[in-house]
Amino acid sequence: MNRLLVVLLLSPALVWAQTTIDTLHWSATRRLRLADFRSPTQPGLGGSDFHYQLGYEVRPTSLWSEPAIDAYCLMFRSLSWVSETAKNDRTLAYNQVLFDLVEVHARQMKAKLIALRVDRHFKQQAKQIEYLTNSELGSEVNRFRGETGGGDDLEALQRWQKQVVQRLYETPDLVTTLRSSKVGFGLFLGVGGALPTGQLAETISPPVGIEAGIDIAFRRTMLLLHPTLYSAKLNQAFVHQNQPWEQGMRVQPSLLEIGLGRIVYDSPRSRFIPYIGYRLLDLVPRDRNDERYKGYSLLNHAPTAGLIFDFKLGGNAQKSTDSDDSFWFVRTKLSVSPVQSVSPFCGSLINLQIGLGGFTHIRKVSYRPEPTVIPLPASTL
Repeated sequence: MNRLLVVLLLSPALVWAQTTIDTLHWSATRRLRLADFRSPTQPGLGGSDFHYQLGYEVRPTSLWSEPAIDAYCLMFRSLSWVSETAKNDRTLAYNQVLFDLVEVHARQMKAKLIALRVDRHFKQQAKQIEYLTNSELGSEVNRFRGETGGGDDLEALQRWQKQVVQRLYETPDLVTTLRSSKVGFGLFLGVGGALPTGQLAETISPPVGIEAGIDIAFRRTMLLLHPTLYSAKLNQAFVHQNQPWEQGMRVQPSLLEIGLGRIVYDSPRSRFIPYIGYRLLDLVPRDRNDERYKGYSLLNHAPTAGLIFDFKLGGNAQKSTDSDDSFWFVRTKLSVSPVQSVSPFCGSLINLQIGLGGFTHIRKVSYRPEPTVIPLPASTL
């Protein structure tokens, strides 16, 4: 009995979930057709019934940008119907005026939402604007229905038709446009190693470790800030500033690269960035708490040059309707820099890193006003 009761209670919800809500968005070029009224005709009722909805949506763009605001006006085709005796041009014209009237109020609501300051009160204020707009729309729809007698008064219907078309022209559609800023930001985290050459190859084992990075782009020029923490072992002893670095000592070479790069190739799947810059090498003992090695540090400054290849993940073709312009990538980075210090700590370092990163451009939101011109039919209804 209990199971039967549960089934009976859930069955309306299941039926509703399986029902597809068929909607049609307002369009200046695609006008209403009798085929858009898809609900079964109500027994014993004449005329028509037009179901609509007016609302808005707010899409975030990026951390530093204003959100993109859109208002929509749509018809529920699966709920709207026309009786057999009312399937004519006048019924279509009557319901089209209704649809156009909803669009006018949707545009007015969008303009008010755009004027709002986006802060913690935005949601509450936007909901209030939506409520007032729907209230004003309901009042005007009732007035329209009353003055036209539900479409029976042809003269009143034509008057309303001209007025609403004029209002659509005077209330331009604020088309939301998104464009990428010239500034972009990226983060990178990976692993890698370095190959010492010259005397350095005999002095220190090949370092391995992790790298992180920040990329700041302006158009196609990139500023690179890439710190690296390596781990290695000394294969040969040497003295630096009266400090003996012993053979077999475990050390931590850390690198900081600051470079300027240029995106010479950029496609939806990959990009190629050569760069030059400055490299700081800081060599310290791994065990900093050992009293014998307190104060040990070897600093080396040198130029560096390198190549970056980013393989972009997923579909990265930029679309003007996207609220963000970002992508993930797998990065391969190769760089070389000389090391000129006390002998035998001399030579060069060839660094290779592989890792995962992300990059995004700030999207700027703007609204382009587009007046709507709808020609009225020359023939009478």
